[in-house]
Amino acid sequence: MAEQEFSSGGVVAKKIPSGFVILLIKDSYGRWTWPKGHIENGETPPQAAEREIGEETGLKDIKLVEGLDKIQYSFGRGRGRISKTVYLYLFEATGIENLKALKGEIESAEWFSPEEALERIEYKGAKEVLKRAVDRFREICNK
Repeated sequence: MAEQEFSSGGVVAKKIPSGFVILLIKDSYGRWTWPKGHIENGETPPQAAEREIGEETGLKDIKLVEGLDKIQYSFGRGRGRISKTVYLYLFEATGIENLKALKGEIESAEWFSPEEALERIEYKGAKEVLKRAVDRFREICNK
């Protein structure tokens, strides 16, 4: 039986005068994705997502908008298999903080236009989730 791991993360959007931008990080594998990490004991998935975003990017002024998705996949580690569940949430950055990438874990953190973020995101299934997040945030901005 595969070992179970649970992570949580989020797509962070920020309103700007011309619309909005999306936060992506370049992970230790050199791929663009969203901030995420392991859920610690006593944390809910949304709390873990908020903490991980803060740790990886330096952003603290964020608010949870809504849940986005739950992704499940498995991979090999050593001689065993890991069954991973990742909870994803949509957050809005509400402050004017500068990004501070957590060196050692991630290579960089940057804001991108929604179109550029969709071009850069690389992991399987990630583009579809990001597209839903972009569409949803666009709806929120147009209210």
